[in-house]
Amino acid sequence: MRKVYEHYESRLSPFGLTTPQFMVFGALWSGDGITIGELGERVALDGSTITGILDRMEKNGYVERRPNSEDRRSALVYLTDKAKQVGPQINKFADELDASLRKNFSTQDMAVFERVLRDLGETRAK
Repeated sequence: MRKVYEHYESRLSPFGLTTPQFMVFGALWSGDGITIGELGERVALDGSTITGILDRMEKNGYVERRPNSEDRRSALVYLTDKAKQVGPQINKFADELDASLRKNFSTQDMAVFERVLRDLGETRAK
């Protein structure tokens, strides 16, 4: 896992993103305008961890928090125009990385790996 993180970090450095920020970026890319709680569920991180990641991403101009008109106690998280401009490049990188990691393993091995990760995630949620 450390090797994968290192590979991500080296490829994400031109964008000023860390691997956890990349995970948050990807979750928001699939649909932003969500609460921090919803975002935490998407990336399986707790609220305080997400808040720290969002603080750094906001400082770097990738996300913004807006008041939630339905619940004054919470904010909604959105990608900025800057994030939307670099999003296709970041997604292309993610696809390339995914393909390069998968090429060394059989389809069956990847299916087992993905199932184990899914099971670990479900165990963590319980």
